[in-house]
Formats: sequence, structure tokens, C-alpha cells
Amino acid sequence: MDVFKTSLLTMSICITSLSQAQEVSLSTTDWEPFYGSNLEQGGFISAIVSESFKASGYKSYLEFIQWKEAMRRVKAGEKDVLVGAFYSDERAQDYHVSMPIYSVLSGVIKHQNLDLDFYSSFEMLNQYKIGKIEGAVISQSFDSFPFQKIQRYKATVDGINALEKGDINLFADNLSVVKSAASKMGIDPKKFTMVQPPIEKNDLYVMISKNISNSEKIRDDFNAGFIMIQANGTYEKILNKFEQL
Repeated sequence: MDVFKTSLLTMSICITSLSQAQEVSLSTTDWEPFYGSNLEQGGFISAIVSESFKASGYKSYLEFIQWKEAMRRVKAGEKDVLVGAFYSDERAQDYHVSMPIYSVLSGVIKHQNLDLDFYSSFEMLNQYKIGKIEGAVISQSFDSFPFQKIQRYKATVDGINALEKGDINLFADNLSVVKSAASKMGIDPKKFTMVQPPIEKNDLYVMISKNISNSEKIRDDFNAGFIMIQANGTYEKILNKFEQL
């Protein structure tokens, strides 16, 4: 019996050491207050993702670049994991999708100078010039609607500048993200509000490249780690630390 226990312990140590040696490369963009290169721990979403991988024995390394380039690198297998993505059927063809890790509201943001507080249809919005981040998903219905005046921007700050200058009337994004970016740009965040109703309540996911080895295992290990940090209280501690509860 002692020999058997010793063998099990040795196997456990070996498996743990192997697991701990695994590394994953992560890619995302600056999308404060959810994640960003200037935020502590890269923001609370980045912290949740890091702790989830850590719970399953992975070391993770995160880069912040433009969103379209982050998607391209992960899709091509140059990086392993895309952090903080909304789901779409098109993305599911290129990435293995995790379980949802957080939810955010998406909508159309306006400058205070625009006399528009409510909309009843996309047809009503179609008369306005609307901006969005290049490659971003807002909702299936919004993204498939044939808006005539859509302008695409590399980052949220570019959309805010366009709103401020009057180059566009509306910008499709999350209001907290727009207000956070505006504040850092020296623009009063109170200038911006969301036209009601919100377009979609979107779940955030991590998406693992299908062009890397063991991609499904990495997805499954992340999910297992995410469940673990919810069960042991780490998830709640992160949200409390970043004042998200």
C-alpha cells in the first residue's frame, strides 16, 4: 500500500509539474475599463482570464494591440488566445469558444449635441452616420443590417474623436468604454450617453485559435479553471477589487 501511495504521489507531482510548464500567449486590445495596457493587471477581465489559466496550470502572457490585428494573429495561430470577444457564428468557425466569463451592454452612443434619446428600429438609425470599431461584433441583427453610412475605426478613441468633431452622429460600443476613453483624452465623459434601448447584452468569451495544437484542450482547461475560480471565490475577489460588484 505504501508503495502504491508513493507511486500515485510521484505521478501527481509529475503531472502538476508538466501542467505548470504550459504557456499560452494571449492577445487583445485596449478596451477600458474591462481590459487595457494601462490598467492594473491589464484590467479585471484580463485578471479573470489569467487566474482561470493559472488554476489549470498555465502561465499566460498578454499583449495589447489593435483589435483587428489581435484577431488576425490568433486566427493564424501566431498567438493562442483572443481575450474578451463577443460571439458570432463567423468567429466560431475560426476559434474554439470558451464559456462566457462576463456580460456587457452594447448600444449606440451619442454626443450631447445630437437630439436623439430613443430609437424604435434600425431603419430609424439608418439616417445617421454610425461608427464602429473595425472587426467588432455588436449583435447579429445590427451587424447584418445594411446601414448606408457606417464608418469603421481602428480604436474607440478614433470613434470618440469622430463624434466630437461631428464626423459621425453615433458610435456603436459600450458606454463605460466610451466614457473611460473620453476621460483619458481630456474630454468630458458626460458629453456621451447611450441612445435607448441598448442593442444587445453581450457575453464576453476567450477564443482559442484552431490553428494551434491542443486548441480544444486549452479551451477545456480554461473552462475548468474558470469554474474553479468561481468556486473558490477568486472571481468575486477580482470583481470586488476592481469595483465591479
